[in-house]
Amino acid sequence: MADYQNDINLKIKAGIPIIQIVSYEWRRIHGCLIRAARENKRQFFLWNNSEGIKKWNDIDRVFTPEKSDIREPEEALTWFQNAENNDLILLMEDLFVYFDSMQARQILGRLRIMPRISQNKSLVISQPFKSLPTQLEKDVYVLEIPLPDRNMLITDIREVVEELNLDENRAPDEDFPSIAESALGLTELEAKYAFKEISLAKNRLTKKEIPEIVERKEQIIKKSGILEYFHPRESFNDIGGLSNIKKWLNTRKVGFDPFAIEFGLTAPKGVLLLGVQGCGKSLVAKAIASEWNLPLLKFDLGKVFGGFVGESEANIRRALSIAEAISPSILWIDEIEKGLSGVASSGVSDSGTTARVFGTMLTWMQEKEKPVFVIATANNIEQLPPELLRKGRFDEIFFVDLPGYSSRQEIWKIHLKKRLGNRRYEDINFDLDRLAKESIWYSGAEIEEAINESLYIAYNQDREVNIDDIIQSLKNTYPLSKVMAENINNLRKWAKIRARLASDEVEETVATTTEKIPKLKQEVANPFID
Repeated sequence: MADYQNDINLKIKAGIPIIQIVSYEWRRIHGCLIRAARENKRQFFLWNNSEGIKKWNDIDRVFTPEKSDIREPEEALTWFQNAENNDLILLMEDLFVYFDSMQARQILGRLRIMPRISQNKSLVISQPFKSLPTQLEKDVYVLEIPLPDRNMLITDIREVVEELNLDENRAPDEDFPSIAESALGLTELEAKYAFKEISLAKNRLTKKEIPEIVERKEQIIKKSGILEYFHPRESFNDIGGLSNIKKWLNTRKVGFDPFAIEFGLTAPKGVLLLGVQGCGKSLVAKAIASEWNLPLLKFDLGKVFGGFVGESEANIRRALSIAEAISPSILWIDEIEKGLSGVASSGVSDSGTTARVFGTMLTWMQEKEKPVFVIATANNIEQLPPELLRKGRFDEIFFVDLPGYSSRQEIWKIHLKKRLGNRRYEDINFDLDRLAKESIWYSGAEIEEAINESLYIAYNQDREVNIDDIIQSLKNTYPLSKVMAENINNLRKWAKIRARLASDEVEETVATTTEKIPKLKQEVANPFID
C-alpha cells in the first residue's frame, strides 16, 4: 500500500477533523478515500457545486444522489455539522475557489469550528495546489499525493493489457518496468490513456511502443507551458574550450550509478554557470543530457507565476514533482536571474509571491532526495539573490568567460565542419591560427554568426566561401565585449574570488574602448542620448 494511503488511513483513524489533499488526480483522491472509508468503517460522501452531495455505494461501486439540492458550500458544511451519522467522511471538491469570494468569511468561520465536532467525522478538502487561508493553517492537515511511481504504472499496464485482451501481443513481464519508466512524470489517468490509445492503434503494447509513449509524455508536459522536454544531440565534442567544466562533469557522471551510491557517493546536485552571453552556457546544459544519457527538462521560471492565489506556488511544485518523477533527470533553468527578478521587493510588489516561489525552489534544491541534477545559467550576477549562491544549493559555480585563443581555434573548427562538412572543410584548408587571432574578444555565438554571414556572401556570388569572407564578416560585427567591456571586467573580478573558471586558458584583457558605440539613426537624433 502506498505511503500516502497509509497516511490518510491513520489521520482519519486518529480523528483529524480537516484534511486537505493536494493533487490534480481526482480519481486517485476518490480511490484513496474509498479505501480509507472501508479501512475505518466509515460512510463516504462527496460534495461539489454542480451535483450537490452524493454517497458512495460500495456494493454497486457508484455514487448515488444524497442531497442534490445542496449546491452552496455553507449548506454542505451545515449538513456535515448536523449529520446524525458520526461515522462519515465528506470530500468537498474545489472549495478553494470560494476562499476569495463574498462567502469566504462565513465558510472560514464554519471550518474553524470543525475541530470541536465529533472526532468520528472527517472533512476532506481537495484541490490541485497547496494553498490555505492563514486562519486555517493550524487546523488543517495537508497531504500531497505524488505522481505515480514505476510500480503503480506497471499495475496500470497490466490492467490495460487485460482490459484490451492483448495477451498475445503484449510485452513479457520483464519489459513492463521499461514501459512504465517511459511514462514517469504523467498523472495516472494521462499514463493510462496513453497506454490505451497506443494499444488500440497498434493492437499491442511492447517495448517498441516506448518512443510513442515518450512523445505523448513530451506533449503533455509541454502543455503546462512551464516545462519543455528536450532531446539534445549536442555532446562535449561540440563545445570548444571549457576544459575545466567538461572534466568536472565527466567526474560527476558516475554519481548516479547505484554502485557509486553504495560506495558512499551522493548524486550530484547541480551546477550554476555564470558568464558572458553567447559563450556556451546553454550548450553545456544540452551536452550534459547527451553525455549522461538522461532526460532534459527546460524550466521556464518566468511562466510559473499565475493570477490566482496559490497558483504560482502550485506551478513550481508541479514542475519540480515532474522532474523528480522522471529522475534521474536534468533540470535546466536558463537565465535564472530573469525569473527571480523582484525577489527583494516581493513583499511590496506582489504580496510575497515571488519570494515564496523562490523559497520553495531553494528548499527543494537543498533538501531534494531524488537524483535531479539542476543546471542554471545566468548572465548578470548582480540580479542573483545571494541565497542562491550559498554552498549546498549547487555543487559548484563556474564562470564562463570569452573564449581564449585555443578555444577560439576549436570553436572555428567545430562550426566550420558543422556547416561545410568534413570534405569541404579539408578542401578549403582554413587558417585557424589567423581566424583565432582575428576573433579576439568575440563570443562563440558571434563566431558562428560570422560563418553564417560569410556563407551568404559566397552563395550570392556563386562561389566557394573563403577565409577573407569570414574575416570581413567578423569586421562587420560589433562584438558584445566592446559594448560591455567594463561589465565583463567586473564580472571577472567577482568570479576570480567566488567561482571556478570553466576554462584553464589565460584570460585576454578586454580593453575598454574609447571609440563611440555605433547608434541607430533615431538615436543620433535624440538630444537626451550622449
